[in-house]
Amino acid sequence: MPSPQHEAIVHYLMNAQAPADPTLAELREGYDQNLLAFTPVEGTTVSTESADGIRVDLVTAPGADPERHVLFVHGGGFVLGSAEAYREFASRISAATKARVAVVDYRRAPEATAPAALDDCLAAYRWLLARGADAARTALAGDSGGGGLALLLAARIAAAGLPVPAAVVAFSPWIDISFRPDMPDERESDDPMLTVAYLRWLAASYLAGAAADDPANNALFADLAGLPPVLLQTGTRDLTHQDSVVFAKRAEEAGVEVVLDVYPELIHDWPAFGPDLPEGQEALARVGDFLGKRLAGS
Repeated sequence: MPSPQHEAIVHYLMNAQAPADPTLAELREGYDQNLLAFTPVEGTTVSTESADGIRVDLVTAPGADPERHVLFVHGGGFVLGSAEAYREFASRISAATKARVAVVDYRRAPEATAPAALDDCLAAYRWLLARGADAARTALAGDSGGGGLALLLAARIAAAGLPVPAAVVAFSPWIDISFRPDMPDERESDDPMLTVAYLRWLAASYLAGAAADDPANNALFADLAGLPPVLLQTGTRDLTHQDSVVFAKRAEEAGVEVVLDVYPELIHDWPAFGPDLPEGQEALARVGDFLGKRLAGS
């Protein structure tokens, strides 16, 4: 049964007052402000770097090993979110994994459409390697739309013949932007965050006419054979829950080691909702365990 803290978040999301017809700027500001309300782990340091013109925030919690890295792709459906807004979540990932977290401030839609976000993330990964990061001690991670991008990035890295990272972690990933026929009808969902109409708007903003089932845009249709071990975390109250289930099956069929963590009754992207949520603490502890041995090096 979800904790009282989880249900308080659900209540807030279901009763939050939003502008009747918000502008893109208002949507972005509201998304970021919800995350900026949380304070990073005490003692965390943040430095902003330029990865060939792409902003990357390096977030390091106390005790993190500077030789361990997590390249993090933030959520927001390719349209919202920012590296700055994700500093608090990145600090908790850093603390859990004992790694430095590099949050990519990729170009967002509709100003920059597919595959701009993926191109930026690949450039940031190349930048990390050029700075001396060991791929064997580097993981990819992302939440929501960023989780889908992180999985797609792993496939693109493998296809490009680059050193493959040690693992990929995806929190409530939104993977299939082509909207499979088995996706739940929003009228049958009690997800307090997402609707199919909202996801369709985000996908259209990002794709701008590009094919939603193109393997270059959708990890569900990509060649998954070269992927490193993958951890997927999803809640059953999440409208995108089945994305993780379907992806896990396809990845396993491709010979990929997959761990699928399913949390009953939890909402979309719950680990990002601050440090006081017990379910978020549990999820990050699992991530720490999963990445611990994989980022240890040989």
